[in-house]
Amino acid sequence: MRRLLYICFIGLLAFSCDDGDVFEVELLFDEELELCGDENSQEYLLYDIKTDPNESLSLKFPVNTANNAIFNPSDNTGEPYTLDINGTTIAFNYRTYDGNPENLICQIIPVPGTTITNDYEAASGATVEFISTYEDDDNDGIPSDLEGRGAQAEDGSYPNAIDSDGDGIPDYIDEDDDNDNVPTAIEEFDPNEDGDITDALDTDNDGTPNYLDNDDDGDGVLTADEDENDNLSLTDDFDFSNGVNNTPRYLDSNAVDEYIQDEFIDNEFTRLVTVEVTILEANIEIINIQPLFLGTYTNTLTFSTED
Repeated sequence: MRRLLYICFIGLLAFSCDDGDVFEVELLFDEELELCGDENSQEYLLYDIKTDPNESLSLKFPVNTANNAIFNPSDNTGEPYTLDINGTTIAFNYRTYDGNPENLICQIIPVPGTTITNDYEAASGATVEFISTYEDDDNDGIPSDLEGRGAQAEDGSYPNAIDSDGDGIPDYIDEDDDNDNVPTAIEEFDPNEDGDITDALDTDNDGTPNYLDNDDDGDGVLTADEDENDNLSLTDDFDFSNGVNNTPRYLDSNAVDEYIQDEFIDNEFTRLVTVEVTILEANIEIINIQPLFLGTYTNTLTFSTED
């Protein structure tokens, strides 16, 4: 993004817009933020860097329970969360360097050869605003909106989300929507088709696609109970009673032996958290920015749920 900032210089130490020359400066940052630190650190550092010239914008703030929620919010309302910049524990800086900032900004022991040449800090009174939202996905190839997620409530949840197999995990975050130990991603589409959801495979032609059918071949034996070697994988079990057979039992209506299964595959889903960061009233000695959209940070989390 193109930002025009007016910088005033007098000598080497003092800066004032009343008497000094005014220079137009472009800060061409990509607004894609990176993060130093985690929940086990003492502080977070969100930053954006660039070269030619070598510059950075950075925001430091403490690690604590409330601030941890910025990167994994408990609700999805997108309500702003604010911190007051105090110049000590919470600080916003614009810096210039004599080399690539990447060699310095997050390094406990900096790579030799790069130093900070100018360090301008926002005065106390500035505020940083975070807006965090997230999107959950079970990575099964079906968009969440097409898995019966339903309308979003005020707290960001989806109270009417469909749970096809009744296992307590809504389809949009369930890797195995019919609880048959065959992941939806494997059952969903006929590989000969174009991948549209309307092409979902229905082996027994009963009108229920395999990814929602707990008896895929319609032989009266539940798919999960066709796991002969009991390894929670249905693709390596075959009925060779009539010679060579390349069709797994769970898709073979002639394979009717039953192997009762009471264990199920672990379920995982990912959460993509998007954090938009804006600095308000950021008076930085020689720069007056009101407001400054610092950029967006994205955080990917993985969750496990019991099926």
